Amino acid sequence: MPTITTSAGPVEYREVGRGMPLLLLHGTPGGSDQGVAAARVLGLDARVIAPSRPGYLGTPLSVGRTPIEQAVAMVALLDGLEVDRAVVLGVSGGGMTARALAARHPGRVRGLVLWSAVGAPMRIPAWPLLHGPLSRRAVEEALLRRLRRSPRLLVGGARDARSVDAALAIAETVFPIGDRRDGLANDALQARRFDVGSASKITAPVLVVHGTQDRNVPYRHATRAMHSLPHARLVTVPGANHWTTAGDPAAAVALAAFLAGLADGGRPRP
Repeated sequence: MPTITTSAGPVEYREVGRGMPLLLLHGTPGGSDQGVAAARVLGLDARVIAPSRPGYLGTPLSVGRTPIEQAVAMVALLDGLEVDRAVVLGVSGGGMTARALAARHPGRVRGLVLWSAVGAPMRIPAWPLLHGPLSRRAVEEALLRRLRRSPRLLVGGARDARSVDAALAIAETVFPIGDRRDGLANDALQARRFDVGSASKITAPVLVVHGTQDRNVPYRHATRAMHSLPHARLVTVPGANHWTTAGDPAAAVALAAFLAGLADGGRPRP
């Protein structure tokens, strides 16, 4: 996986697709591999830049611990790739950095998508992944085999193939934890301290997508975001959890319309 030396330090990233630049910030835990998987699941028609946030895979935590520091690192990445402006899509824990980037570097953000994203202080239960049985590679591999055999453990009552495939594609990029430990522990710390006060500074168009049955990042994070981002559009996915929202066709259509409007140089399409 390529790594670029930026003014903030080394940042590992992957790129897929062509067209309008889109910076995809993965969830907790994740990495550039998760960004690529998310791009495919969401059917993104764009030049997707998928970095490993600090502490994940090939990007050291020293590049940036707080959402504000990570936002600076992402701007440095865009600089290194000679990208002036990009749409920023933050998934789950990546939403913290996405919001900081849009608030503090508005000239670099064409539009903001918050997908099942952290929008308020919360506790991320990282201990089982950092110190429990799931921190062992053999257990990780056994869990993934079980999920492939019984995807209902992820998708609940969802039966459509698209939701199942989407959930499994993302779950595959949560492990192995070894190279994601620092980022996971740091995200858990930052989520507890997350400051939502800067949201009022966000001027870019915003799309918020969230499932009503999300237990990882509860739906109230989306409604909280709408209070602080009154110009945003909320797409609610009834009955979807953290894993199945990405496979919802209506959410995919809304995202495609939002991006198409930004690509046209105007406001997103309704």
